[in-house]
Amino acid sequence: MATFMKQFQSIGFGLDQQTVTGYRKVDGFCFTVRIDVNRKMYTVSVPCAVHSEEDARNMNAAFQQFAAERKKMVKSAFYDGRQISICYQSKELTINIIDGTKEAVDACMYYIRQYSAVPICPVCGRAIDTNIYAVENAVNAMCGDCFLNAQKKVSDSSSSEQRRVENVPLGIVGAILGGLAGAVLWVLFSLMGRIVIIAGALSALAGYLLYKKLAGKISKKGLILSLVIAFIFLLIGMYFAIGLDVMNGVREYGVHLSLAEAFRWIPEYVSENTGVVIFNNIFGIVSFLAGAGISAAHYQNENKMKNRTIQLA
Repeated sequence: MATFMKQFQSIGFGLDQQTVTGYRKVDGFCFTVRIDVNRKMYTVSVPCAVHSEEDARNMNAAFQQFAAERKKMVKSAFYDGRQISICYQSKELTINIIDGTKEAVDACMYYIRQYSAVPICPVCGRAIDTNIYAVENAVNAMCGDCFLNAQKKVSDSSSSEQRRVENVPLGIVGAILGGLAGAVLWVLFSLMGRIVIIAGALSALAGYLLYKKLAGKISKKGLILSLVIAFIFLLIGMYFAIGLDVMNGVREYGVHLSLAEAFRWIPEYVSENTGVVIFNNIFGIVSFLAGAGISAAHYQNENKMKNRTIQLA
């Protein structure tokens, strides 16, 4: 993130770290650069309007030609009558993003001047002065009136959120269902003699998300509770899987145990096969911790952006 920040600052752009979006106002036109780090893509956009349908068609054709001439880097480029969008794709994102952004801004400003385009508010569609705002988890250009409307909606939503009570019992049911899904997945694949690393992460994520869904909202205590419940169910799944290993192991010698009897043999089985048991289960626990980390990061990031309404440029 720090690398992107320095790079964008070098060409006069700011960077909203919450949404990983670059932004800058150039001669009254509001540019945003939406970065998708996982897909190695970024999209440069600027809302504007031309004076006729013919100009709109010509501008769109010009940007499609722009993309055709840069097939290796530009995935798409077009003008839809309200906004110019140029999407770049690059394996070396941190290396090429600045050159691509500068190229895109220069191309946009060239055709904006050629067709005498004017800035518009992409929300209400009016040809009016706009600025760049962060409204909760989105960074967009809009006029002052639309920003005031957005602020009111966020304020009303915040009041409603504060009045809403976290339904802990239903949330616990959700966490149990999420943890159970991961546990069942672990047991099923153990029966096939495979280790499913993702089962641990699935338990954590499903427990967190289903708690939040059924409880209506989630607090920090709810986050911790959902992860603890999900982890307990993952451990139960691992215990069942070990019991099934015991049943299958003694069956080879003609001994048939019930699951309850197999559970009584687990301590002895673990003491004799400690290395194998640890190896088979450590990946699930590490995976769970990764899923718990993702859940906590999502919770923290969501709360950071909640009720956010600020002007960026």
